[in-house]
Amino acid sequence: MATTHIKRSTSASRLVNYAEKRAVKQDGLNLDIQYAKSEFKKVRDIYGNPGKTQAYASRIAFSPLEFNPQAPHDQATVLAVAKEVYAKAYPNQQVALYEHADTDSLHVHAVIGAINLETGQKMHGNWHQYRDRLVQITDQVCQERGLMVTHPDPNRHEKRSMAEIKLRAKQQPTWKDQIRQAVDHTMQNPLICDFQAFQADLKQQAVKVWERGKNLTYQLLGTNYKSRGTKLGIDYEKETIFNELANRQTQSRTNQQPERAIKATADSARTNFNRTAELSRHSNSVSGNSQNISRSTTSADRTNRSTGQSTISDDLKQLRQQQRQLTGPIKTDLAGFLRRFSKADQPDQSGKSNRPQTNSNRARPKQPAPQPTQRPSEPDHSRNDGPSR
Repeated sequence: MATTHIKRSTSASRLVNYAEKRAVKQDGLNLDIQYAKSEFKKVRDIYGNPGKTQAYASRIAFSPLEFNPQAPHDQATVLAVAKEVYAKAYPNQQVALYEHADTDSLHVHAVIGAINLETGQKMHGNWHQYRDRLVQITDQVCQERGLMVTHPDPNRHEKRSMAEIKLRAKQQPTWKDQIRQAVDHTMQNPLICDFQAFQADLKQQAVKVWERGKNLTYQLLGTNYKSRGTKLGIDYEKETIFNELANRQTQSRTNQQPERAIKATADSARTNFNRTAELSRHSNSVSGNSQNISRSTTSADRTNRSTGQSTISDDLKQLRQQQRQLTGPIKTDLAGFLRRFSKADQPDQSGKSNRPQTNSNRARPKQPAPQPTQRPSEPDHSRNDGPSR
């Protein structure tokens, strides 16, 4: 089982000085290991590409369950495995290898020159890409040699430095623990659905967070303590946080859809009810009268038709009787008045002739008396004779 690490450096000589002092074995690729510092410098001068990055520092560590750090055979085997790994990973670059046995596990430090010997160009890219490629090649070589292959622990959610481990042993909290607790408290709130809300909630807990490339960087407000999400653990990385926030947004949208559908149906039902009410109001002037008439002609007439007809006929009879009773004395008074009036105007006529005349006059309409026919008079010739004298 082997683990790898790589990072860039601005001084190749400093890396060589550190690794060379405690090395039990050493070897090199594309250089003489005894003159490693001078050969690194010579290549930089030849290609005229000094730059800021002169080399990359890498390390491969093997498990103490497989190799004994104090056994010479195991030391030689580990150095051979490391040389094969770096030969496949960087075939066109200078590599100085130094094996250390001062810990429980055998490990090899490698100083990799930044300049490619064929092109004269420096290594370009992200150190994460270099590490991933180096891990793949290491696992391949170990598998070919029958060694254990390192598998990452999926349950490991945090990465701790040695200082954090020692503080944990003393039961003392670290500033990274404060950041982790703040992030955990924020993510427990189901209302946090976007990165802006995530930032605002963390700010209330004295933690500032911002995007930096493919990572998130956290910092305690008022201090210089800050760390990337990759150093805090998988649960605090950018990809994990953003995926969780996106899932919450999707879930909130799906939960809102049934509520919107119910509200829409309720609104449509309410509008339809209002429309029907308005139409009924407008149609009451016509349909209401017709309904009242139809109701009166159907239900009332069917139930009260026989009784209604009898009551109407009785009422008519009573009215006629009342009219007769009222008109009787009026007629008698009028007849007496006419007799007296006729006697005063015509003393010679008898009362017998007056009675039938009055009755005939009341019974029939009075007709105009015939006028006597006039004979045509003789023409008056005096008008034609001229003016009279």
